Amino acid sequence: MSTKTAIALAVLTATTGGMAVLSSVIDLSVDDEWAQLTPDGEFSAVDGRPFDVPGRKWLMNADIAAQVIARVQSRANDLVIDYEHQTLETEKNGKPAPAAGWFKEIEYRPGLGLFIKPVWTENAAEFIRKKEYRYLSAVFPYDKSTGAVLDVRMAAITNFPGLDGMQSLAALAARKFQTNQPNHGDAHMWKQLLAKLGITLADGQEPTAEQVALAETALAALKAKADQSDSLNEQVAALKANPGNVDLQQYVPVSTYNALLGEVAALRQNAETGDINQLIEKGHQDGKVLAAEKDYLQQFATQHGFAALKSLIAARPVLAALKSTQTSQTQQSDSEKTELSAEDLAVCKACGISPEDFRKTKEGMTA
Repeated sequence: MSTKTAIALAVLTATTGGMAVLSSVIDLSVDDEWAQLTPDGEFSAVDGRPFDVPGRKWLMNADIAAQVIARVQSRANDLVIDYEHQTLETEKNGKPAPAAGWFKEIEYRPGLGLFIKPVWTENAAEFIRKKEYRYLSAVFPYDKSTGAVLDVRMAAITNFPGLDGMQSLAALAARKFQTNQPNHGDAHMWKQLLAKLGITLADGQEPTAEQVALAETALAALKAKADQSDSLNEQVAALKANPGNVDLQQYVPVSTYNALLGEVAALRQNAETGDINQLIEKGHQDGKVLAAEKDYLQQFATQHGFAALKSLIAARPVLAALKSTQTSQTQQSDSEKTELSAEDLAVCKACGISPEDFRKTKEGMTA
């Protein structure tokens, strides 16, 4: 079954002299370390490309740039800048493809286009400083129906301004990056994938290049998360395999921790209960609490806390009659105690009995 191509790949060399909108000269003498990769708006190469886009124009704007930047920055590795697009030629000529630099930082400048911040190798920086290499050439896929730039795959420093070898390089790049649109046999798979991203295709409708690119970006993000999950699983497995590596001075077993929490909670509850009972009893002695309402005040403290109970009792007036009764009862109780004579105290001392115990014994005998 034939393949319907909706995406193509462009290999561009920026030129100077007013012949192309793609002019971008690499200059290390200026403070701005950024280099222009594509212009803004509609643009084309000096040889008339793209020939397969209506209007023969590629397109860059803020919305397109945002998608391209997201795809570039979602990759784990930096993108390569080589010499003369040798990365695309290496399978053909067998020569190595050394890097001239790398880039990951990319930004959009309204009215100017896409810019990258290359990190040059020492050799490449020397070539550029001596002007032995002057131009930056981009490799990017684009939508054949709209000309919209879809991604940035790589770049190269070159001295060929836009015409020499560009057609053959584009063909090599297309094979290397496999940018063909999926065939009709894959339509069902793409339809299901896009549906999970909230994009619904009508029966018989094939996904557009933008939709395919969106799906690829989503898959790349999922792969990054899966890789992160694998890494975490490996760390957990390593800890399980080597429990002796855990610093026991910093960690305790969960069962021990939970047991300590239970003990602390029980101690806190007992302490609060004791404080509540003491507060109620003191209020009773001060004439602010009736004996009949002690149970009520304990329930009040259980619901609202010790502080609320303390405020409640403190705000109450002293009942003089109640305090007087309690005082008289206390005094009466003290007066009713049996007084011990000097002889009694001597007996207590000789027998090692406390005066209080002796008094109780004596009161029991006289009762």
